[in-house]
Amino acid sequence: MTACIGVHANMSEEKAFIGGSSGSGGLQATLNTLSKGVMAILWCLLVLWRHDAEALWAFTGALLNDKLSRNLKKIINQGRPISTLRSDPGMPSSHAQSIFYIITFLNLSIIEWYGINGLTTTLRGLFFLLGSYFSWLRVSQQLHTVSQVIVGGVLGSIFSIFWFWTWNTLVINSFISSLTLGGC
Repeated sequence: MTACIGVHANMSEEKAFIGGSSGSGGLQATLNTLSKGVMAILWCLLVLWRHDAEALWAFTGALLNDKLSRNLKKIINQGRPISTLRSDPGMPSSHAQSIFYIITFLNLSIIEWYGINGLTTTLRGLFFLLGSYFSWLRVSQQLHTVSQVIVGGVLGSIFSIFWFWTWNTLVINSFISSLTLGGC
């Protein structure tokens, strides 16, 4: 829950920052400002609602994905399109990386739970379009270049696939056997 509070606190900083951006304003600026906070709140609600090992595993992956993005920003150290908008490096876009981590994990979970059919294909496509739109907002607000957003999205998706695969091939079996051995 502390991680939820920490991400929420960062929203205020971003609101103040984006309010002064020279990008297109109005609804797009508001949606851009709210995107990371909404995602953080949805993660917290998911963990509280499901309160199971898989939800905690997915949330842990989101935190590690965020840490990966921050470390890559320091290593790559590529500037933003307008350097006066933010002082930290822009490559990769941490927003796009976080959004596509979530979308990919959600889409893989939907396939696992319900298979592939018309409804799940439509939902997965809708989630992808929404994630693409929220990631594109970073470009429209001149906070990232297109390449920074694409790299962030690809990295978030790859990390999500790895994290999902790790749960389903390694962790769940260990988790179940520890419950069986522990007498729970």
